[in-house]
Amino acid sequence: MPYLDIYSGEWSAEKARHLLKRTSFGITPDLVSEAVNLGLPATIEKLFENKPLPEPPLKYEPDGTNRGEINDPDVKQGKTWVTAPIYPDLPTSQERNRVFRARNRSLYAWSFLQMQNSGISIIEKLTLFWHNHFVSENRNPHREFYYMDLLRRNALGNFKELTKKITIDPNMLIYLSGHENQKKSPNENYSRELLELFTLGKGAAVGNGDYTNFTEEDVVQIAKVLTGWRARWIRHGDGIEDPLHAFFTKNRHTEGNKTLSHRFNNAEITENGDEEYKDVIDIIFQQEECAKFITRQLYKWFITAEISDDVETNIILPLAKILRDNDYEITPALKVLFSSEHFYENTFCMIKSPIDLLLSTTQSLLFSAPKISVEQEYDFAYLLYLAATDLEQSIFHHPDVAGWKAYYQEPLFYKTWVNSYTLPKRLEFCKILVTGGQLLIDKKKYRVPPFIPVLLVVSKITNADDPNILVKELANQLFNYEISQNQIDNLKDFLIQGLPDFEWTVEYSDYLANPSDTGLRASVENKLRNLIGTMVQMSEFQIM
Repeated sequence: MPYLDIYSGEWSAEKARHLLKRTSFGITPDLVSEAVNLGLPATIEKLFENKPLPEPPLKYEPDGTNRGEINDPDVKQGKTWVTAPIYPDLPTSQERNRVFRARNRSLYAWSFLQMQNSGISIIEKLTLFWHNHFVSENRNPHREFYYMDLLRRNALGNFKELTKKITIDPNMLIYLSGHENQKKSPNENYSRELLELFTLGKGAAVGNGDYTNFTEEDVVQIAKVLTGWRARWIRHGDGIEDPLHAFFTKNRHTEGNKTLSHRFNNAEITENGDEEYKDVIDIIFQQEECAKFITRQLYKWFITAEISDDVETNIILPLAKILRDNDYEITPALKVLFSSEHFYENTFCMIKSPIDLLLSTTQSLLFSAPKISVEQEYDFAYLLYLAATDLEQSIFHHPDVAGWKAYYQEPLFYKTWVNSYTLPKRLEFCKILVTGGQLLIDKKKYRVPPFIPVLLVVSKITNADDPNILVKELANQLFNYEISQNQIDNLKDFLIQGLPDFEWTVEYSDYLANPSDTGLRASVENKLRNLIGTMVQMSEFQIM
C-alpha cells in the first residue's frame, strides 16, 4: 500500500474538490478550475501561503430602537470596535452589557465571513482546528477577538511555540484558572489540560495516579511551575492599562526547582521565574508521544476519525517523525499528508460539521454574504452563526474544554453531528438557504430570502438544457461523485414532473432566448430551486 507516497493519479476536478473541501470551507467551480490548472503541487503551496491578516470586525448594527438601542458611544457604524475602549463609558451595567453583546455578534459574524471568503487557503480551517484544540471561553469580545487573532497568526506555524503563547494568554488564564494559580494554593486546572488535552493525552492507567504519558505528580509539579501568571480584569473605570496581556508576579510564584516523574525521565526544571513555563513546555515536547498526539488530532480533523493499527504505523508515526524533525512546525507534515495517495483514498467518510455544511451550501452555489451594506453582510453571516450554533457547533462556546465531541468521542465521532434533533434541522436549513423561507432557531423565526442565484449556477453548466447533463453536473459540484441513473431520473421530476426530457429543453431554451420574460424566468427559477433544494437535502450532500 502506498500510504504517504505522492499521489500519482490523474489530477482532476474530482480530486481538486476533495482537497479543497477538506482544507477550506465550501468551494466554487472557479476555485476548482483554478486548482486543476495549478496542478497538485502548486495547489498545495497556495493552500499554505501566508496571507495578510483580515481587517478587524466592524460595528454593523445601527443605534436605535429597531436594533435594541445599542448606543455604543465609542464606535460609529462601519468602524471597528476592536480599537475602541474595552469597557464603554456608560452609566449602567445593562447598557454596557448590551454593547458587549453587540460586539460579540459582530465578532461571530465576522468569523463566518473569514471562513466563507478564505478561497484556496487552509488558514481558516486550521484556525478553527486550533480553536477546537485549545478551547478557551471568555464572554468579553475584545479578549475573544485577540485570542482568535493569536490562533490565526500562528495557524500555519509551530505547535510548541503556540502552546507557550496559549499558556500565558489572558483568555486561557481566566478560563482554566491560571489567574488563580499561586504558591499558597496552586491550581491544577491548566496543568492537567496542558498534558491531557493539549500535548500528550492521558494514556491508559498503569498504576495509582500513573498513566502511560504522565502522572498525577507531574500535574502538581507543572502547576507549581506555572504559578505567578495573572490576567488583568476589565472593569468599569478601573484605570488599569493593557488588560489584554498577562503579567508575572514573582511573589505569587513557587520558587525552587521542580522535578517531574519517571514519565519524563525525572527531568528537573530549574527555577527560572517568568521563563519557567517555557522550560517545562520544552520538556513536554521532548516526549515522542507529543508529536504522535497532535498528528492524530490533525488526522481526525482532516481525514477520518477512526485510526486503525495500520494507519497508526504507516501514517501517524511517519508524519509525527516529520513533525519532530521540523521542531514541531506543522506545515511540512501536512503538505506530505495532502499530497499523499492515502489522502485521496479517504473520500466520503466524513459527515460535514455544521459549519462545513452551511458554508458548502452557500459557496458551492455561488452565494456570499450581500455586500450592499455592512449591516446586510454581517446580518447574513450572523444568521449562519446562529444556524451552526443550533446544529451544535458554536464557535467561541464549546460544550466543554475537550472541544466538539465529533473529534474525540468514541465510537460515534462525526456521527454526533447527526441526531434526532439536528438531522431534520440540517436538512431544513440547507433547503431554506436555496428556496427561501423561515429558519426556526431557538423558538425565534428568521426570514431567509431565496439567496442562492440558481440561474447563475446553472449558466455555468454546458448543455444545461439537457436535464440529464444538468443533474449530473450539479451532482458532481455538490456531491463530488456520480449518482445512479435511478437517482437522476427521480431528480428530473423536479424539472419536468414525469414529462419527456424535451419539455425542460424547450422551456430552458426559451428562457435563454427571452431572459426578460418574467413569467418564463420565474418558472425556470422555481423548478431549479426545487431541484437544488432537494439535492442539498440528500445524504450525499451531508458527507465529504
